[in-house]
Amino acid sequence: MIDYLAIYFFVYSFIGYICEVLYCSIPQKRFVNRGFLYGPWLPIYGFGGLIVVIFLDPLSSYPIAVFIFAFLLTSVLEYFTSWLLEKLFSVKLWDYSRMKVNINGRVCLLNSSLFGIMGLAAEYIVQPFMSRIVHDIPSACIHSISILIAVLLSVDATLSIIKMKAFKEELRRVRIYRKAMEARIAELLSQNSRERADELRTRFEHEMDMVRGRLAISMGRIVRANPSITSRSNEIRYQLGILSEWAKKRKELKARFKEEMKALDDENMAKLRGNR
Repeated sequence: MIDYLAIYFFVYSFIGYICEVLYCSIPQKRFVNRGFLYGPWLPIYGFGGLIVVIFLDPLSSYPIAVFIFAFLLTSVLEYFTSWLLEKLFSVKLWDYSRMKVNINGRVCLLNSSLFGIMGLAAEYIVQPFMSRIVHDIPSACIHSISILIAVLLSVDATLSIIKMKAFKEELRRVRIYRKAMEARIAELLSQNSRERADELRTRFEHEMDMVRGRLAISMGRIVRANPSITSRSNEIRYQLGILSEWAKKRKELKARFKEEMKALDDENMAKLRGNR
């Protein structure tokens, strides 16, 4: 039974990833690579799928009950996941504070309702179809597939956690350095050394620009994949805001560079045709 649950978990994680990417990419008219992990799967949807298989299947004769329990159980799952990730990394990967009817920005009525509808679709459309396919797989292969899935997700989760820990540590170093430099500048100003304070402030801002640029390159995927990422810490929230702006500016510069190169290529091609 565990082997089958592992396969269901993986498939629902993949389906959830596709749904999230479409949900976020279509309004923005660009590809948005959602998720905490590197691969095309979102474990929170995998756990949601297991909720369907374990808890909702016995209620299949009562669609309203399926919707209500899917609504409630997935909301609890999303809230707990948000809380756990914030405890581990000091950031909230999603924030629904601007949505109507939300609980601490971790869950909101709109998304919970969508999860309830997805629970209905999973119970009456996806799960029966997937169950037939999975049970057609030879029993000798099921265990090997589940082991492969466990290894794949474990490696991805480990690498992603290391990346997030590095992200958290980098933000911590920036906070400590910022406070130390601000204290030093305040000390110089108190000693009427304005020229040295201005020089130090200029050097500090230059170093911060370099740090933000490095973060935007190395950690930009985290911010792009979770555009509503935030934190209860004012300092972390400030740094995340700056990092988001850097990622946005970098994208605009790349787009402008591409347009300029295309214009230059078109101009050169026109000259070549004229010479002929």
